[in-house]
Amino acid sequence: MEDTIKQGQLFLSELTAEERSCLYNDLLSIKDVYLCNKDTSFYTFRKIRRAAKRCAECRKRTFSYRTEHKGELLISQIHEQKRFKNHYRIQILFNGQEMEYTFLENLLQYLHNQHFSYNSQAIYA
Repeated sequence: MEDTIKQGQLFLSELTAEERSCLYNDLLSIKDVYLCNKDTSFYTFRKIRRAAKRCAECRKRTFSYRTEHKGELLISQIHEQKRFKNHYRIQILFNGQEMEYTFLENLLQYLHNQHFSYNSQAIYA
């Protein structure tokens, strides 16, 4: 786990300032959605005929970030429907390897510390 955190920090250092800012805002929005939907599932009985026949997966939003050194972060918010049950989940792929949500929390914390550190504010002032 420690190795993936270092790889994530290296990935962030390879992004431009604008990309880091965009990633930070995207991670904040993903965090809000995740906290609202992490332990929820619901049943729907609309369109019973279609729902009974299929299992569907619909990607609601996908965020993709790439660096020049072949680093890639792909985050997908997915809505799954199996019969009548609906469920939301987040899929995180970092350099082709599936990661857990804690990886995003670590990236968000690192970006937050980097963005709001006293030294960086002095540089921008």
